Amino acid sequence: MTTDSNSVSRRGLFGAAGKATVLAGITSGLTAPFRSLGGVAWAADSAPKTLKKWVVAKPVGDDLKLTPAHFKLVEEPMPVPKQGEALIQVILVNIHSGTRNRMKAGRGSTKVGETDDTNYACARVIQSRDKTYKDGDIIACQAGWNTYQTTTSERTRGGPGEFALVDELNGTKSRTSYVFRPVMLKQFKPDVLLDIFGTSGLTAYYGIRECGPIMPRDRVAVAGTTGSVGSMAAQICKLKGAHVIGFGGGPERAKWVTDNFGIQAFDYRDPNLEAKLKAAVPEGFDVYCDGVGGPLSEIIAKQMNRDGRYFSYGESADIYADLQQQHTTTSAKSAEMFGMSDSVAKMIKDKHIKLEAWNQAVWAQDRIEAENIMSEWVNTGRLKPINTVIKGFEKAPDGIISQYDGRNPYGKLQLQFAD
Repeated sequence: MTTDSNSVSRRGLFGAAGKATVLAGITSGLTAPFRSLGGVAWAADSAPKTLKKWVVAKPVGDDLKLTPAHFKLVEEPMPVPKQGEALIQVILVNIHSGTRNRMKAGRGSTKVGETDDTNYACARVIQSRDKTYKDGDIIACQAGWNTYQTTTSERTRGGPGEFALVDELNGTKSRTSYVFRPVMLKQFKPDVLLDIFGTSGLTAYYGIRECGPIMPRDRVAVAGTTGSVGSMAAQICKLKGAHVIGFGGGPERAKWVTDNFGIQAFDYRDPNLEAKLKAAVPEGFDVYCDGVGGPLSEIIAKQMNRDGRYFSYGESADIYADLQQQHTTTSAKSAEMFGMSDSVAKMIKDKHIKLEAWNQAVWAQDRIEAENIMSEWVNTGRLKPINTVIKGFEKAPDGIISQYDGRNPYGKLQLQFAD
């Protein structure tokens, strides 16, 4: 069987025929051994009585300035898991680009006194009354900025039965909550599991697959190449033989892209960027991986070839604020979700460019396929994790702030709370 993801059907790993038979074999072979690995028994006499949690102390204002004063450390009694719940110790969490926007006054979903519980996380099951999670399991789930919490395999953000294949594969009601396979735990640390095999790496993998096949003749532009998804997308396109162009915010970050990935990179703030790109890639671009939006996307869209492929996985305006300030506003839903201006949308239509714009969870039924193929790439040195891990629960606020104050961590920003 080939390991080339270009051979995969656009409908994913499971075709319309035989889904139940294939899935039954997969789930019976995969879920049974996912138990009691890497955990410790919950000793009531030595267990902590409280948990620590960072909450929003005050909302972020219109100036978008995020400071330590926006966070407050609280201590709460250790929760007792109810029937259908599991008590977990949070090991490591990914911090997403929209964290600051979630804390904004009037529009944010994380209110004063609350923690952001939407972070993709790796956790250890301490005590379980859940049908899927067992004591000692190491799981992927959503978690807040806290040392412990309860979770459930019944937690879902989709409609009932909407993702039945994924529910059966994961044994949960969530596309991103599941027990890690033992082989994955033996090979990779939590930061790699949540980076390459987390939402960022999977977004890049599925995006390149769906915009594929990527061929050696292709000229590919990857925005946000120093970021979590862009760094993965650039590497995947390069290992497939394409001519890849990357971008960084300033000469130093552009040089970092070249030094780490061996591809040509440009400073997206350069006022002469458009002319330099035309000189560097006179043939024009065939593929654009865009997680930024704004003026850079305008420049790339102008230089895209007819019948090209445009993969948009959401704007990162909250991080690339300096770039986004020049962004042409529009009421179009595509712009609201993906930072795409009306002019870019028009160029895509006029040039008959194939547009892919979706969240990685759409392809969650293909997680095992993605893990297997990307594991091979990692183990052969063709794909490397790019992340910045901030260790120590007490450093969480400063770590989150670093995403927006100019420090701009490379790759995925992660907070490690426990070993």
